[in-house]
Amino acid sequence: MLVRSLGLTTELALAATRGTVTDRGDYLVVETPDDPGYYHGNVLVLPAAPQVGEVAYWTRRWGGELGRNKAIKHVTLWWDGIAGDVGAAAELTAAGFQVTTNQVMVADAVEAPQGGFDVRPLAPSEISATADLAWANGDRHDEPYRQFLQRRAAWQHALVSRGAATFWGGFDGTELVASLGLVPVSGVARYQDVQTLASHRRRGLAGALLAAAARHALANGAARVVIVAEPDSEASRVYSRVGFRTLERTASALRPPP
Repeated sequence: MLVRSLGLTTELALAATRGTVTDRGDYLVVETPDDPGYYHGNVLVLPAAPQVGEVAYWTRRWGGELGRNKAIKHVTLWWDGIAGDVGAAAELTAAGFQVTTNQVMVADAVEAPQGGFDVRPLAPSEISATADLAWANGDRHDEPYRQFLQRRAAWQHALVSRGAATFWGGFDGTELVASLGLVPVSGVARYQDVQTLASHRRRGLAGALLAAAARHALANGAARVVIVAEPDSEASRVYSRVGFRTLERTASALRPPP
């Protein structure tokens, strides 16, 4: 299946570093065997937004591909597109799906002052601390979510260990208070998991991390850097201030476990 969207192209390239992406010709199957509960790692990718009358069809196709794994209890549909087309949104909602749009942003340079924090690449041994930071920031504090964060950190540790990604940290003294990852994929570099401890937000730390990571990636061959944000969110405004512009909008649908 030919994919037009840069955002989706980078998502698929990231997925392939952890699991499998299988091309069925008219759709793609993304599977993450080490985490069947990962909503964005076990996905059916459609060539376009589902139209009226197609939601049940694609849900059945998802079941035939991923529903055989009884540990996967959600249904996630992504689709190609660059304008944020939500297709048969009412039909998706009636079938129990939550429809989401995202803003795909790119930059050829990212500029921000470093401020008074120590900003540097993280060693592989430090990657697990990013899971602790996500736990501190998260709305959920249940065991499945903790396990999800630990599995994600293990994957990111493997990427950093083999030189396939760089994760950056912002430190207040010796405490990790912000982090992000940047993964070279498809000729660009894609940001991952930008996060700042609540007590340290609005102090320029995210911008400093974004800029330091971008300079490193662009100096090492990336044509540009790519980040995905919730449309018109505070995060997207931060990204705009340091040099990102919106390239496209994408959409997807999730039916959570019952």
